[in-house]
Amino acid sequence: MKKVILVLLTAIFHFSVLSQGSSYEIRIQLQGYSDSIAYLGNYFGDKLAISDTCFPVQGEMVFSGTEPLKQGVYFLVGMKRNKMFEFLIGSDQDFSIQADMKTLPGGVTFTGSEENDRFYEYLDYNKSNYNRIKGLRTSLSTLPPGHDSIPLIKDQMEFINAESIDYKLRIIDEYPNSILALLFNVMRETEVPDFFTSDGRHDSLAAYLYYRNHYWEHVNLGDDRFLRTPVFHRKLERYMEEVVPGHPDTLITEIDKMIAMTAEGSEMRNYLLWEFTNKYETSRVMSYDKIFVHMVDTYYAQQDYDWLHPTVKKNMINRADQMRNVLIGSYAPSLVMGDTAMKFRSLHDTEAAYTLVLFWSSSCGECKKEIETIDAYLNGNDIDMQIYAVNTDTTFSNWKNFIERKKLDWVHVNGNLSLSGDYHRLYDIYSTPVMFLLDREKIILAKRISANQLPAVIGRYEEGKY
Repeated sequence: MKKVILVLLTAIFHFSVLSQGSSYEIRIQLQGYSDSIAYLGNYFGDKLAISDTCFPVQGEMVFSGTEPLKQGVYFLVGMKRNKMFEFLIGSDQDFSIQADMKTLPGGVTFTGSEENDRFYEYLDYNKSNYNRIKGLRTSLSTLPPGHDSIPLIKDQMEFINAESIDYKLRIIDEYPNSILALLFNVMRETEVPDFFTSDGRHDSLAAYLYYRNHYWEHVNLGDDRFLRTPVFHRKLERYMEEVVPGHPDTLITEIDKMIAMTAEGSEMRNYLLWEFTNKYETSRVMSYDKIFVHMVDTYYAQQDYDWLHPTVKKNMINRADQMRNVLIGSYAPSLVMGDTAMKFRSLHDTEAAYTLVLFWSSSCGECKKEIETIDAYLNGNDIDMQIYAVNTDTTFSNWKNFIERKKLDWVHVNGNLSLSGDYHRLYDIYSTPVMFLLDREKIILAKRISANQLPAVIGRYEEGKY
């Protein structure tokens, strides 16, 4: 079901088109281009999209349309889907480009586009700075430690970096609504002031909080143009994975804040909805399914989108309903099942500091390996743990013979003898083996862990890290 949801969601997802003007015409003369087709591409989050197609004649191309292109960073794409050079599409969408295949990606010139003139001036400037820095680093590598020239070279490198920052800030100040300014803003790093504690030590917590609170200071999430840059998605990914603490409740709070900063029905909102839903539905972090459930409950269950097919929406809601039963920190769903003597045993009647709920099959080789590891762990450690082992076999003789042969003194029940409903849906079971670790109150501490992970998980819990 999970794979079906993701494939359908990706296949039918598209974004609404917002009008920006009247039309566009981009004329390109590319010497030496011999392919019979060319594409106009653009960035979109972490994807590359094709916006238009043309059929060149002796390297002459014309991309045109009656509706304007959405503003952002674009590129020319060859027949083999290879990017040849980038350029900017802003409010002025009628201009010409001249280039030569022999000199790409350099040697590109523009007529009628001051924005791209500035863009390529910056690219040349940036390349020059890169070579200067590279040369200085090479010089540093040849000097012995403590050499008199080292401080001077480092000062030169700092000066070049400061000069580059000033260059970008000048563009932002002089052309605040340009795509180049937008590109510089999304690349812009947060400048963190010095923070000190009352005893004069560096206050790293205050510095971190400032950085986190000002991370999006130069990016307006209400501006869809940021999506069509090659750096927005990386900035978003870095924020969610490196800046924000990885607790699901904290991530949920940040997601809600970010979505609230976007406009209803905007490209940015639709993109963030899709990005976060997909990311946390497929995450391997066992507590992050709580984020997916939140996304479905908050943004999908009571609202329809033109990019989301009703069947996919229904599947997403069903998937969230299965997940919500066994979220980390939730009370484990009741299981009442028949044991080998046909006596019904309740999961919640087990009394121990920990209860391990194990779903397994006697025909599953991996299950048998996990059972041996669990048994060895219990025999080798003084730990108050009960095993509530749910077998999924329909052939009861194999199940009973395995238990007797291995002398497993656990609570053994069969999932096909149930008074508590379908265990597949209650515990989101679609394969074996699957394990859930519960505390004394039958609260889920961990799930879908391996037997080898048990000691570390229990150790972390007893240290108070859960």
